[in-house]
Amino acid sequence: MPRISVAQRRELLLEAAWRVLVRDGFAAATTRAICAEAGMKQGVFHYCFTNRDELLREVAAGLLAAQVSASMDAVGTDGSMEEAVTRAFGVYWDAVEAEPGLHQVLYEITTAVLRDPRSSEIARFQYRRYLDGVRGTLDQLEQIRQIVWDLDKEVLARQVVTVLDGLTLHYLVDRDSAAAHAALAAFAADFATHARPVS
Repeated sequence: MPRISVAQRRELLLEAAWRVLVRDGFAAATTRAICAEAGMKQGVFHYCFTNRDELLREVAAGLLAAQVSASMDAVGTDGSMEEAVTRAFGVYWDAVEAEPGLHQVLYEITTAVLRDPRSSEIARFQYRRYLDGVRGTLDQLEQIRQIVWDLDKEVLARQVVTVLDGLTLHYLVDRDSAAAHAALAAFAADFATHARPVS
């Protein structure tokens, strides 16, 4: 492999990790397999990441950051509050249906690391990032739509994470897109009622 920077190697390893995780599952995503997928010697791995746990945190963080950014971009000022919430949720849901394997990987990571006290921080990290991302979107909605929420944003954020998390897992099991969209629309309509115009 030509001489490249550590940052570039990290990116190549992260891309390789996603391919291995989606194709072969969590158990198969060893540092050896990831390095082989990236076309690197295994010894290079520890120049880029402290250990596999650090890489897995980066894997989760990368997907979450992209989804949060897309949801914030979708909020906008057009239409009703319900339509704005529906757009924000819809961007996330479009990503689920477009690449369900990526979202299955996140569940595999969560359930696997919870069994290992040395790695369980990864799951807590994931869910902190979920909550942070939703809170950011709620803040964005307040600013753009000139509203305030009638419930604590911590409560609302946890509600969003819980519903979307459960809906995603259910979809991964039954792949019933119509039922998922109906449930998401009902949740968006209910959630929008918590917005109050700034007086």
